[in-house]
Amino acid sequence: MRRAVLFWAAAVIGVSQVKSVPLFTIEKSSNANRVQYEAQLTPDGHIDAKQPVVAYWIMAAENGRRQELNIIERAKAYGFTLRKDGQDSYRLWVVSHREKEIHIFRDGETVKAEAVIGGRVALVQKIYIQMRKTLLLSLPDFGEMFGFDKETGEKRYEKVTRTDQ
Repeated sequence: MRRAVLFWAAAVIGVSQVKSVPLFTIEKSSNANRVQYEAQLTPDGHIDAKQPVVAYWIMAAENGRRQELNIIERAKAYGFTLRKDGQDSYRLWVVSHREKEIHIFRDGETVKAEAVIGGRVALVQKIYIQMRKTLLLSLPDFGEMFGFDKETGEKRYEKVTRTDQ
């Protein structure tokens, strides 16, 4: 009986587990901490419709621990909006730069993040934010997107400025 209960518990835990797949990071000039964006996959390999993408801090300037974004960070800087546009396919916009669309989609056994970088469709690797200090705050000055051309594999780069500055 005990063996049956342990087997059942292991099966339930295994079925409910969601796997994460790294998509891209946002780094900033003010410190080594970065925001990691990941796709959540169900056990059968599909993007989890309940929570397709998560974002959290990797506190590299400290001990490398994971830390959730706070409410202000989610609302003003590193949070995102998603729109489902097909089976295992979403459109993502980071709240601090809504003009730049990132396509999140399943491709075989993995999930990819694509955007137009420098006029070409590219796999997004990272976004770098150059910060500027004012008297009391650090504010974003500009961003840079880095990736790899979807067709050629060549490095892609684009400097991104906000239109509401």
